[in-house]
Amino acid sequence: MQSKNKIFIGALAVIVAALLWSLDGIFLRPRLASVPATLVVFLEHSLGFIILIPFLFIYKLELKTITRKQWLTIFWVALFGGALGTTFFTKALFLTGFVDVSVVVLLQKFQPIFAILLSAIILKERFPSKFYFYAGLALVGGYLVTFKDPTSINFGSATMMMVVFSLLAAFSWGSSTTFGKYSLKNINYGLLSALRFGFTVIIMLIPAFVYFSTLSSIKFDVWRTLAIIVFTSGAVAMYLYYYGLKKIPASLATLCELAWPLSAIIFDYLFNHNVLSGTQIIGALLLVISVTFATRLNKTKVITGTVLPGNNNGEKIGARTANLDIGLAKDLPKGLYSCKVDLDGKFYRGLLYYGINSLTDKDCLEVHILDFSGDIYGKNITISTERYLRFPKKFKSVEKLSEQIKKDLAQSFNE
Repeated sequence: MQSKNKIFIGALAVIVAALLWSLDGIFLRPRLASVPATLVVFLEHSLGFIILIPFLFIYKLELKTITRKQWLTIFWVALFGGALGTTFFTKALFLTGFVDVSVVVLLQKFQPIFAILLSAIILKERFPSKFYFYAGLALVGGYLVTFKDPTSINFGSATMMMVVFSLLAAFSWGSSTTFGKYSLKNINYGLLSALRFGFTVIIMLIPAFVYFSTLSSIKFDVWRTLAIIVFTSGAVAMYLYYYGLKKIPASLATLCELAWPLSAIIFDYLFNHNVLSGTQIIGALLLVISVTFATRLNKTKVITGTVLPGNNNGEKIGARTANLDIGLAKDLPKGLYSCKVDLDGKFYRGLLYYGINSLTDKDCLEVHILDFSGDIYGKNITISTERYLRFPKKFKSVEKLSEQIKKDLAQSFNE
């Protein structure tokens, strides 16, 4: 019951954050159009950092334990998620004249596609072949969403620049999600929010500096809007998002984030009377559905079963494996995964393989448990997949298979 409550609270926090982001694009950011985008980003993060500073003191002991690699990932989150992502999103909205707000928001749903691709490039993760189909379908949906008349395109128009900035924002926030989830493994969500805003202020100081002379001319309404953003869609929403992301899988968080484009479209229609064309509605459905299914491909799969007797083939390749009933692999894309193994209440890291066995020419489901050498035949184990590493592959010799296993182990465990 406690686990279910944790998931519910985490999902609710992400949904509330997404709703606040919708209000930002529809009601708040349009009031800042008189201020340069870079100065807007600098000011909203400066004000947000002020209210998040207490977390630096509350969790000051955690600051001392952050490694160099963690500092680099946190800086990446600030650079792309805070500075670049917010600047690109603001520029995209300004270019639309706040007429096609729904289009800008919908294009943000490319964010998980970029996040998964970045994981493949930087973290060396792989994904099932269906991902390519869903990614292609998302591109079609994004194209239809962007243009009310898809047969007439002006590549030099403000619309095209809006598309470019929207996709750059999606990429920036997608990369931020990848490294943000990594950072949350070891630090508090409040501390991460404070560090993200603090680094963003430092990064934006130079590009915003040229506009400092205009600060005295900024009207009171603009300062009031910035203050509202800080306590709604800015610092508060980011805190809620990281709070929720800490409690739920990234795949579930992505589904909860759908509250952002859907509510933004509704708000845009009710209050601004902006209506999507029939073609754009079809594109929106294609985009949301394809991204949802693409994201679900990476969600954690849990397999529980009894270890079956084998032929000791693992000894031949230098990696003993525990064999499981292949029927347990229902809905699991074939390939190699890094995983966690629950054995008698103790957790181990491992590699789960589902696909053709080069030694038997038959499909198999087997797991190699790292740092474990005991006899577990007949025992029940629970396996939770983590990362999709590669497609299944048949090898012509035991030597080639052994070489690949060494590479798989290095890729999975020597991060």
